[in-house]
Amino acid sequence: MYSERMMCPALEKRIMSAAEAASFISSGMTLGMSGFSTGAPKAIPLEIVKPGNVRDLTVIQGAGLGLLDELALSGAVSRYCAFQWSRNMRSAINAGKVAFSDIHLGQLADKIRGGTFGKIDYAIIECARINEDGGIVPSISLGVSNVLLECADKVLLEINKAVPAEIEGMHDVYKNDLRPLDGVLERKGEPVFRCDLNKIAGIVITDEEEPKLSFRDTNEVYQDIAKQVLSLLDSEIREKRLPQEFTLQAGVGGVANAVLQGLSEGGYKGLNMFTEVLADGALGFIGSGVISEASTTALDLSPKGLKTFFGNIDFYKEHIVLRPLEVSNGVSQITAMGLVAMNTALEADIYGNINSTNAIGMKMLNGIGGSNDFCRSAKLSIFITPSTAKNGAISSIVPMVSHVDSTEHDVDIIATEYGYADLRGKSPKERAAEIIENCAHPYYRQPLRDYYSGAVALCGPCQTPHDLSKALSWHQRFIETGSMKQD
Repeated sequence: MYSERMMCPALEKRIMSAAEAASFISSGMTLGMSGFSTGAPKAIPLEIVKPGNVRDLTVIQGAGLGLLDELALSGAVSRYCAFQWSRNMRSAINAGKVAFSDIHLGQLADKIRGGTFGKIDYAIIECARINEDGGIVPSISLGVSNVLLECADKVLLEINKAVPAEIEGMHDVYKNDLRPLDGVLERKGEPVFRCDLNKIAGIVITDEEEPKLSFRDTNEVYQDIAKQVLSLLDSEIREKRLPQEFTLQAGVGGVANAVLQGLSEGGYKGLNMFTEVLADGALGFIGSGVISEASTTALDLSPKGLKTFFGNIDFYKEHIVLRPLEVSNGVSQITAMGLVAMNTALEADIYGNINSTNAIGMKMLNGIGGSNDFCRSAKLSIFITPSTAKNGAISSIVPMVSHVDSTEHDVDIIATEYGYADLRGKSPKERAAEIIENCAHPYYRQPLRDYYSGAVALCGPCQTPHDLSKALSWHQRFIETGSMKQD
């Protein structure tokens, strides 16, 4: 029934039910779980929380989605790291029920190895197959699974038959050795995880589909932002600051898809991607030749995207390689690739500081993820955002961000639907003019000018003029009235 998936004779007696595997877990333990949105264990965690008598768990995961809703609702988790796409987990974090450690994902592997989280009791890892020699074929994401297998005291494996065994060969598993790759598809490691077989306490056979991922469709605002980004890229290529066949990092969502669509319509071919996640849009453009080579730590695909991928897996294995998070987000790799990095801002201030994570400075959304890994090491760092949110009640360009994730030193370009501000080589005062006039919504430009003029009058000839009595007044106005507008 499962001989083609569990091929290691030494491990046959460790096959068990999810409930039996879950019985190893007790309150107060630290668990490391596979998954970077996709590729998370799906059976064992649900059995852990089902009886309701396990509490005070610490969960470490590259990026969590599906099962986090159930874990958060169960009340079994008291601490979580490092990125989450879960409404229930977000609510638990913001209600103070879960202590959330928001970490640059490129640093997560080193922090686990260095003991930041203490002893990891169990790693719970999804895989596609276990080979005769004990090699563990990863699923559709790697994240920090290799590190968890290395550092955990004990290991529980879920072999998911919903992932074709033919995925073997798409992965390049190795510890980041700081020697940059010579090319996106160069391989330096093995196609499997390695683990001391004596650490494997249980193996569960499952046949579970991925949670249904969905992403925002492109809309007129996203398309207008994409036009600004494409105008910038065209200019960079004309000025020979970028090669025609450059390497791109982009997240998921409507703006990223709109940019890729614009590149396709603009006749771009043979581009490379060196990124953290690869979504449906990028998958389609690999098929059309806009993207020829891609490296990622995860395939974050919708049900339709997964069907396309699994149905053409041999083709995609020629164009995509999946790597551990410490490589996909490694500073040395990012620098060597000469990336154009494109990430999303929640808000930006007039000097170029970026808030990516905390609404009104207080409410956590998802986490910083890898945006700072890429922006601080890329050849060209672009942050994108619509100029307003909540039907214009919030300006995404503000006098001072309410929380800082990426500082002005790591930001080259800010783009909204109204234009882009090129901040390279400019002083804070010069950046303020660029951002206000090119990126702010027309309604908010004059209030931003007024704030800046007042700050200059107050501070005199200083480096970065601010009126601290008013710097966060826009956010306070929103808290009190539901809008940043002054009338």
